[in-house]
Amino acid sequence: MKIYSDSIIVNSPLLIISGQTPQEEDTTPTLIEDQLDIVIKKIEKIIQENNTTKEKIAKMNVYITDSSFLGAVRKKLSNYYGKNKPAMTLVVVSELVNPKFKVEIDALVSL
Repeated sequence: MKIYSDSIIVNSPLLIISGQTPQEEDTTPTLIEDQLDIVIKKIEKIIQENNTTKEKIAKMNVYITDSSFLGAVRKKLSNYYGKNKPAMTLVVVSELVNPKFKVEIDALVSL
């Protein structure tokens, strides 16, 4: 199932969202699904604070620490942005800034 577009044209200013991590109030859940929920919630909050919508996500970079998480990422992101299919890069890395983190996502959102 393709959850991204090969390219997106944006003719507006961009909201650039730094990498969002799965830590919430000094707690990081163990399950990738729970970590994804936190990251998506953080991204959604930033989008709302900047008066734009998830439908205007143009690009996401997703960093995961294990390729076995790909199914969870596809499911969570497909459910999150629905019909919108932003351009996307997904990279499997050996480790993120905190060894408990299994995912980090940054995004570009048109305003």
